[in-house]
Amino acid sequence: MKKKIIFWMRKQLKDSGAKGIVLGLSGGVDSAVVAGLAKEALGGERVLALILPCHSQVQGLKDALLVARQLGIETKTLDLSDIYDNLISILPEAASLAKANLKPRLRMLILYYFANKLNYLVCGTGNKSELKVGYFCYDENTRAFTKEGLKTYKELKQG
Repeated sequence: MKKKIIFWMRKQLKDSGAKGIVLGLSGGVDSAVVAGLAKEALGGERVLALILPCHSQVQGLKDALLVARQLGIETKTLDLSDIYDNLISILPEAASLAKANLKPRLRMLILYYFANKLNYLVCGTGNKSELKVGYFCYDENTRAFTKEGLKTYKELKQG
């Protein structure tokens, strides 16, 4: 499966005409694995890891920086805590789940900003549990690797 993913990453980059990949690096296993695959597929010079804490634990930031250093990929760190706080302050009171869902959406906004700015592709770092419950940022072209190959969001919802 590793070879298929690396081949697919290279093909997506070539077919799109993009120059590289941008991904969110949290310090967790999922994003670390994706960062490693991206580096192997494209080389460290074409991978940008964004570290986007938002009232996050310090250990996650340390782990993300360690992963990036070990892989030799560029990082940019942007603390989204103030943006999140300002957004919460102008929104009507909501349940904690609604507030929590804002954090990954803010991160995705920043990922796409850098992708557009640099002519990079956004590389998702979601995990199997998130896919199973339909929790990931997507559009009609988003595809995920499954045991049966690439599936679109619509195809995932059917199964």
